[in-house]
Amino acid sequence: MEPLVLVGVVLAVVLFAAAWQARRIGNERRDVTLLGVSGGVSAAGAALAFLL
Repeated sequence: MEPLVLVGVVLAVVLFAAAWQARRIGNERRDVTLLGVSGGVSAAGAALAFLL
């Protein structure tokens, strides 16, 4: 696995874990959504880098 893909996957996992934790402790919905969207964009970028 290339380093760029690995960094993207790790970033996506960390952002999704942060979103889950933020939702669990009751943060505002917009903050949790922002973390989730950021994780999704990072995961999509990692998938695209993996395919290319």
